[in-house]
Amino acid sequence: MHTKKEFMRLSADFKECRDVLVALGDENRLHILYQMMITADPMGMRVGDIVKMSSLSRPAVSHHMKILKDAGVINVRREGTRNYYYLDPDMKSFKALISVLQRSVDYSSELPYRGEE
Repeated sequence: MHTKKEFMRLSADFKECRDVLVALGDENRLHILYQMMITADPMGMRVGDIVKMSSLSRPAVSHHMKILKDAGVINVRREGTRNYYYLDPDMKSFKALISVLQRSVDYSSELPYRGEE
């Protein structure tokens, strides 16, 4: 059985994953990530490229890219005045979320059954 301290750490880790959960909780951002994955351009994608693949305006795409970037899901590379967005190759934010979710599954599997019999 896990200790209260371990559950408190799990709670804190969930809070640290809040930004990535919010980032992944939007249909438009999921569509953008999907487009980035299937395009797989090693140079990255510009906001204008993403606008062409979606029904979103340039300001809306920029807003979504900022949220994804702040959550650690994507990175940006600058060349002069051009920004190229690409998926974070380390996937640290995804790995942290997967770890928290896996620990949650592990912890809950050890809890006593509380359903109806």
